[in-house]
Amino acid sequence: MRILQLTPKPPVPAVDGGAVAMNSVTESLLKAKHEVRLLCIETKKHPFLPAKISESYKRETKIEAVFVDTAIKPINAFLNLFSKSSYNIDRFNSVAFENKLISILQNEQFDIIQLESLYMMPYFETIRKYSKAKIVLRTHNVESKLWERKCDQEKNSLKKKWFLHLTKNLSSYEIAAFKKVDGILSITEEDKLTICELLNNSSAPIVVLPFSMDLSEFELTTKITPKPFSVFHLGAMDWDPNIEGVNWLVKKVWPLVLSKIPSATLHLAGRNLIKDDLRFYGPNVFIHGEVENAFEFMNQYAVMTVPLLTGGGMRVKLVEGMALEKAIITTTIGAEGTNTQNENQLMIQDSPEDFANAIGQLLNNSIFADSLGKRARAFAKTNFDSSAASKKMSDFYSNLLQ
Repeated sequence: MRILQLTPKPPVPAVDGGAVAMNSVTESLLKAKHEVRLLCIETKKHPFLPAKISESYKRETKIEAVFVDTAIKPINAFLNLFSKSSYNIDRFNSVAFENKLISILQNEQFDIIQLESLYMMPYFETIRKYSKAKIVLRTHNVESKLWERKCDQEKNSLKKKWFLHLTKNLSSYEIAAFKKVDGILSITEEDKLTICELLNNSSAPIVVLPFSMDLSEFELTTKITPKPFSVFHLGAMDWDPNIEGVNWLVKKVWPLVLSKIPSATLHLAGRNLIKDDLRFYGPNVFIHGEVENAFEFMNQYAVMTVPLLTGGGMRVKLVEGMALEKAIITTTIGAEGTNTQNENQLMIQDSPEDFANAIGQLLNNSIFADSLGKRARAFAKTNFDSSAASKKMSDFYSNLLQ
C-alpha cells in the first residue's frame, strides 16, 4: 500500500513521546514493506532538523516539512471568544502547508492518508478534493476530554471560563471529525470507548492500536547496577501535565520519602528542562536538564516515577521504562491505557502519602523491585511489540480498501 502520513510535528528525531508514537507507526509500516510518504508541520517549538535524520530514512519516506506559526496570539485568542471555531485547531491551519499538500496529491496517488492527531483535520476537505484515498485519523488522545480535565483543575475563574469556551468548541469539532473520516486508530481501549460514546456507537470503523516499539532495541547486553536509593523522572518539560506532575512529586511527595530514607536522591531530566531549574529545587533533587541518551539515563537509577495528575493517551516513557525492566511508580492517570495492574507490572498510587510509601517500598526491597521490573518487561513484550501492531494496522487498512 501507498500511505501518506501527515504529522503536526516532525516525528524524527524523536525528541518526545508524541514524536516517538508517530515514528513508531512510520517504522512499522516501512518494516511491513509499505510505501510511506511523510509530510509534517514544523514549529518554533518543534523545528525540522534534517541534519539529524538518517539518509536512509529521508530516502524511504521523502520526508518534508512546512513551517507553521502555531503560537498563541492574544488578539486571535480574544476574537475566538465570539466564534464557534476551535482555536486549538485553527492554529494548525496553514495555506503554505495546504499548498504543499495539494502539490503532493496532484503528483502522487495514495491508498491511505493517515492524519496523526486531530490537529491535522483542517486538511480533510483538501484531501477529499484532490485524492480518492481512504482517510484515517489516529487519535493520540481524545482532546476534548483532556481539556475537560484541565477545566476541572483550573482555579483561576477567568482562565476557567476561557478553557470552558475552548473545550466546548473543540468537542464539537472533534465529534464532527470522527464522523467524517473513513477509519479511526485509537491509541487506548479507554479512548475507543469514549469515542464510541461521543458518537452514540455509530461511527467510522475504529480499532485500538497501542503505542508499539521494536523491543529488540531495549535488550540489555550487560546488566547495569543502578545507584542505590535513587529515583528518577524523565519527560518533556514543555508539556503542562509533566510540569504539574514533577512539581507535585518534588513539593508533596519527595519530603515524605526523605523523612524515611534521608539518603534517597531524585534525578530529573527531559526535553526543555533547564539544568538546575529552580522551579523544582529541593533537598537531594538533582536536575540534569536535557540528556543525550535517554536509555543510559534511565538505567543509572533504581526507581522510575510517572507522576501524572492530568493528561490522556499512551505514556510512551512509561512503556519504554517497562521495556527496560524498570521498577515504576505512577498514578491512576499515568497508568491509563496500559492495562497494567498495581503491584503486578508497576505500582499505582494517587495520594502523596501512598506514592511516597510505594517509592520507599521499591527502594528498600530490591528483590520486589527487580521482580516488578521483570514482569513489566514481559508485559511490554506481549502488549507493545511493533511486529503485532504492524500486522493489526495493515489488516485494518486492507479492510478499509475492500
